[in-house]
Amino acid sequence: MRRLVLVLMSISLFVSSGCRDQGTGTTDGQSSGVILLRYSPGSESTEQREQGFLETMLSEYPEIEVISENQYAGVNAASALEKSQQLVLKFGDRIEGVFAVNESSADGMFTALQEHGLLGQVQLIGFDPNERMVQALGEGKIKGIVLQDPVKMGYLAVMKMYDHLEGNSVDARVPTGEFVATPENMADESMQKLLKPEQYSGADFEPAEAKYNIAVIPKGTTHEFWQSVHAGAHQAAQELGNVRLHWKGPIREDDADGQIDVVRDFITKGVDGICLAPLDSQALLGAVQEAHTEGIPTIVFDSNLVPNEVQVSYVATDNYQGGAKAAHQMAELLKGSK
Repeated sequence: MRRLVLVLMSISLFVSSGCRDQGTGTTDGQSSGVILLRYSPGSESTEQREQGFLETMLSEYPEIEVISENQYAGVNAASALEKSQQLVLKFGDRIEGVFAVNESSADGMFTALQEHGLLGQVQLIGFDPNERMVQALGEGKIKGIVLQDPVKMGYLAVMKMYDHLEGNSVDARVPTGEFVATPENMADESMQKLLKPEQYSGADFEPAEAKYNIAVIPKGTTHEFWQSVHAGAHQAAQELGNVRLHWKGPIREDDADGQIDVVRDFITKGVDGICLAPLDSQALLGAVQEAHTEGIPTIVFDSNLVPNEVQVSYVATDNYQGGAKAAHQMAELLKGSK
């Protein structure tokens, strides 16, 4: 019976999708609908957001067309804008809504919609804030931003590593929460804290005597998201009082080889533990295994490794649920607009 239900659902989704062209990720007809703007292949966190959004839309809102689902914005602002412009030119006023799965892709789509006079007309939902998008949310030009808690993420990554080094048990999965800011709730104190998270001040904490040296390796070092992660990690080190924090990562968020080199450098230096946000879910596996062989444990944060047998714990947003929440928000917006 269960197999029959699944088959019938698959048939229903295929029909409702207008016989979606799996080669292009678009429908064959000229119907209107929503666009999923992906980030970059290999990024486990954004892949989970994409999966959560698509599966929720297809299973719970099959009446809403997904007219494009396989286009990648890329890892920088320029590529995100270029891809967004291509999509807006192709679909034009057929676009009812867009879910862009990270800050740079959402910002690129924001600009493209603005340039073509569609900003505010299209229901745009992003993931992670920046100053321009927060302002646009207040003006109703953006209808939702899915939020993480990067300060909490950095804080818990260091705290859980300390617990592990002290011989305490650590859960394999440590959630940090996911939330949706809207024009209606953005003034709430809890939302303001997430829309404008604390940034690292630049003043390192130096313990009088360091019991542990813990390396924290983000995906990049320039973006404000990582500055908030740094603030949380720094807060944890200060509270513990006997941890020397070593913060280092690649400058670009597409430099997996550079991140591998950072991991190996910390292995050579003999740190006590590594907290890592892997740029690629598989490319970093070898380096983490090398650390494990040398007796250096790794806690992964933000984006997971696949497979993840070697790591101690995974500290992160439930990115699948973040994508699902974006789908629910999109459906509510589109029902309201109609």
